[in-house]
Amino acid sequence: MQKNKILTLIIIVFALVGITAYVSGLFIDVTRDAGLYATISKEIFENGNFINLTIHGEPYDQKPPLLFWLGALGFFVGEVSSFWFKFPVFLLVLAGFYWAFKLGESLYNKKTGILTAVILFSSFIYSLYSMDIHTDTPLQAFVTLALWQLFEFLKTGKSKNWILGFIAIGLAMLSKGPIGAAIPAFAVGGHILLKREYKRFLDYRWYLGIVIALVLSSPAIIGLMNQFGWAGLRFYFWENMIGRVTGTYVQAVNDPVFYVHNLLHQLFPWSILFFITVFFEFRILIKNRFRSHEYFTFTGIWIYFIVINSASSQLPNYVFAIVPLMAVLTSKWMVLSAEKFTSQFNIFFYVQTAMVILTWLAIYFVTLYLFPSPEAWFWIIPVAGIASTWYIYATVQKRLIKLTVPSVIAAFSVMFLMNTHIFPYLFSYQSTGKAARYINENAGEEDKLFDYKHRQYEIFFYSEIEAEQLYKPEEMKSVAGKKGHWIYTNADGYTDLKNLSLKPDTVIEYKHLDLSRPAKFMNPLTRNEALQPMYLVKY
Repeated sequence: MQKNKILTLIIIVFALVGITAYVSGLFIDVTRDAGLYATISKEIFENGNFINLTIHGEPYDQKPPLLFWLGALGFFVGEVSSFWFKFPVFLLVLAGFYWAFKLGESLYNKKTGILTAVILFSSFIYSLYSMDIHTDTPLQAFVTLALWQLFEFLKTGKSKNWILGFIAIGLAMLSKGPIGAAIPAFAVGGHILLKREYKRFLDYRWYLGIVIALVLSSPAIIGLMNQFGWAGLRFYFWENMIGRVTGTYVQAVNDPVFYVHNLLHQLFPWSILFFITVFFEFRILIKNRFRSHEYFTFTGIWIYFIVINSASSQLPNYVFAIVPLMAVLTSKWMVLSAEKFTSQFNIFFYVQTAMVILTWLAIYFVTLYLFPSPEAWFWIIPVAGIASTWYIYATVQKRLIKLTVPSVIAAFSVMFLMNTHIFPYLFSYQSTGKAARYINENAGEEDKLFDYKHRQYEIFFYSEIEAEQLYKPEEMKSVAGKKGHWIYTNADGYTDLKNLSLKPDTVIEYKHLDLSRPAKFMNPLTRNEALQPMYLVKY
């Protein structure tokens, strides 16, 4: 009884550590794509136009509006800030954990469902994409809801599951376009075909569901038609998805193992376990001549994975939408190994134990050498984590607890380290937010702000003055030197300004980190070499 109480206390404490880590990430500044999305949300909040999306007042066509609506909703409830941009999306992420639990339960059993949610909650990719928001963040939640409801529809034939499933598909399409329909289609269609239940395709509700999804995604279609005509419609349904796959829209060099090595860190600390379960899953499928209880996970994961892996355009976030299915597959085999297959459990246990040990070594290496933490309170979590892990290994007999909880403790400790210490330190070298806040504190009512040769969007999001983008040197020359004009620029832009021989009132130089190339910054010996100068000039 005493052991159970201690174990319960450990689980509660580190669940709170995980939640604290997630919430801490909501306060970190937005940058790069997230800065763009936050700026579009701000423009919606200011102009009230939810259909015709704009950036700098110019038409925007790259992403559907749902993420921006969520951000604008946050601003209406609170204020224009990083937290209120991210918070509505975070609530959706939490809902996605519940939908993933129900998906795992629907496909297998309650244990698999619970473990699926735990794997997602403790996976690095979820912590990262709740802090650094992408359109894939809401996409994966609605895809998970769609998969759960449509599998329930296949089992029961109930219209409520059919309706909710296609509503979720419509919202997924409103998050990132037709890919929100493709993943459920791969899962459902593949399951029906491999089950040889062809008569299911005669059910009219599948085709009526397409209409429901299109109606729900129509705001994206209408906005593109309004601003870009038929070219906007073609972009939404073809170029932005098929064009990225074929390379006709985005040219890139394909890496055939790109998503394999990305999953190694994105699915941390469960990545190696996932690859092992893939081996076991294919082995049992081959042994059973591809007869299976369900093919949802098989076709839902692998058709989409093959598509994105062979695509010309490859980005780490593209795989995010099928991570819930990967978690279901991993959970299924973890439960089976704990309950039935001792040899497989031993493999899983030794792999996860090694992962836990390496994680703690990495935590101490990072906090003692790469990014030393001077705060004494910070060490409470690593010390408590090590002690709790030792206690579980030494005293707990239940296989699934020993396999799972130490990994979760290590994962939440990493998330806490990243979102309370490392990411804030990295983002302290993001000069754009600093410059915007300085302007907010010091600009006069009639002052104007311009962005020149930088093209990152945080200056537009964080500045209270409406900023204007300067694209050409001629545009810069027309505003430089005028009283009350602020120009934010990089080293090349500052050289252009100096060549004008105009005396500025104020020049502030910032040391700026380009987060797309952080490798040198990670090493304390080369940290300063990774910093680039940025300038805020006032006339």
